[in-house]
Parts: sequence; structure tokens; C-alpha cells
Amino acid sequence: MHAGNLAMIQTVIGHYGSINLAPVNTNLDPRLRPNGFGQSLNLTVPEVNALVAFIKTLSGTNVYVDTKWSKPFE
Repeated sequence: MHAGNLAMIQTVIGHYGSINLAPVNTNLDPRLRPNGFGQSLNLTVPEVNALVAFIKTLSGTNVYVDTKWSKPFE
């Protein structure tokens, strides 16, 4: 189970990419084990890199300081 202790995004993706190899976890969301079988993301290295690049775009402080984001509903 991932509990926020994995330091790199790639490690987290790898963790969720091999749920089908994980030991039986009774706390695992059933949506990750349809029909009782774990899932695998089956991502290639370029796909993992693209996912990491996308996730990194979701961070930063620009949204808090740039005036173009100050009135999102106008």
C-alpha cells in the first residue's frame, strides 16, 4: 500500500503499475481488483515519463501570484 512514503513520482507509478503482483491486500479498493484480479498499468517508459511530466505541471505557485488567475469566473 502506498502511504505517502515513496519519494519519487516514478516509484509511485511503479507501485500502482504492479498491483497485480502485490500480495493480497484486504484494504485495496475493489475497483483495482475487478473479478478478484489485480490490474497493471502496462505503461511503457515513454508513457511513464509523459505521465510524470504532466503531473509536474500540476504543481507550482504561479496560480497564486499571477494576476491572470485572480478572477477565474470572469
